[in-house]
Amino acid sequence: MSWSPWYPQNGGGGFVPNHAPPVHGFIPPHNQPYPQWGGQAYTDAYGGQPPIAAQYSAKFPTLHPILANDTTKLRFDLKRNPQSEILASTYYSNRNLPAKATPTNKFRIISKSFPWSIDISPPGVNVTVGMVWDALYACLQEPIQDSEWGLIILDKKAKERIEAAAKKRTEADPSSDKRIKRIDYLGDVTLFKGLEKDDDYAKTRLMPTTQAWHDTWLVKLTS
Repeated sequence: MSWSPWYPQNGGGGFVPNHAPPVHGFIPPHNQPYPQWGGQAYTDAYGGQPPIAAQYSAKFPTLHPILANDTTKLRFDLKRNPQSEILASTYYSNRNLPAKATPTNKFRIISKSFPWSIDISPPGVNVTVGMVWDALYACLQEPIQDSEWGLIILDKKAKERIEAAAKKRTEADPSSDKRIKRIDYLGDVTLFKGLEKDDDYAKTRLMPTTQAWHDTWLVKLTS
């Protein structure tokens, strides 16, 4: 069996992240025990391997397979909190695992589906799978700013798409925030489909004077 950084029982390695402090306005929910690499809790949590991802990503072997676009089978709606949207057994057994086999505390997410970049940089601890899920959700729950709306209205189709999505969201949940939110920008394309690398786009996307991060990942979305 091939070496995998994610599954020690198959001859791989790995590390256990520390509990994380609040990051970019949200608090990663680390109040549950997490499986130790190679320990009994790890085996119990996975039953040998995670059921929703391949052993490791062939394209992005250092990225946890539950996050990698070519291996993950996880689809969850970014309109809703991942803690409630993702199957509990999947959420709790993966959220505190490291996002990468190589430690990192600078993890940037960009997309061709929305214009915002998401920086995850918890001081002194490694970025976890759960931080990635939570950061995506938190970013897209932010209200669209007046200056952003001023640009959106220049594109009639985008404006209509956003307004229709906001109407659908608030009708489905009357208690929902009535303000136009970033998630509405996506219309119906709100399902997480995984992360991939696109260094050429990342270079183009980088705002002048902004520092490039090695761990810059493109999130793929679907309807």
